[in-house]
Amino acid sequence: MADADGEGRRVTRRAGVGKAESGQIGLENPMTTLAPTAQRILAAARRVLERDGFDGLRLQAIAEEAGEPKASIAYHFGNKAGLVATLVDYLMHDANLALIRETQRLPVGEERIHALVDGERRIVADRDAQQQFFEVLPHALRDAALRPRVATLYEGYRETVLRCLGAGDETDRCRLLPVAMLMIAIVDGLAIQHGLDDDLDVTAAIELWERVVQPYLNEAGAVPSR
Repeated sequence: MADADGEGRRVTRRAGVGKAESGQIGLENPMTTLAPTAQRILAAARRVLERDGFDGLRLQAIAEEAGEPKASIAYHFGNKAGLVATLVDYLMHDANLALIRETQRLPVGEERIHALVDGERRIVADRDAQQQFFEVLPHALRDAALRPRVATLYEGYRETVLRCLGAGDETDRCRLLPVAMLMIAIVDGLAIQHGLDDDLDVTAAIELWERVVQPYLNEAGAVPSR
């Protein structure tokens, strides 16, 4: 089966900077790696989500916004859960890829940790992307089809932090996984507060977070001893 563009390979999931099926982190942009029709559908879904919220994110509305038949969504994304998961990945992709690129050019240690925390600060500050992300998240907690897909994306976010921290073997990963989990929790929490209060300055909280996490990272070996 192929659509009008002759694109014969259905896309049911894109890893983006999340954890790919092989266990490695993929760096592909979910938008640019999709077929043209799927790109139009994904861009239309983002416009619908931004304009009408999650309740407006109906397949027929997305198809009409994209100017594509409704069947194309199932062909490229499998179902609504597949489309929504790819959309969430797309919203968070650039920020997570920037984290990897900015930290990888620095040696493991304090500079890299600072770059990671600063990158997380920018994610918190991206109110538009966070607002759309949090439109989806409550539904993911209740939707049996969507929940495992978004859980996989969170697994990818943890993998991103572990990579930024230079986690190598399984021992490193076990020591640093709680840090990754805590960082993501802090980002989500600060993003909610920042989204609710335009005047809230989260800078001091992020600086405190960096000071608090440094001693643990020292003990875990993420900061080489001098």
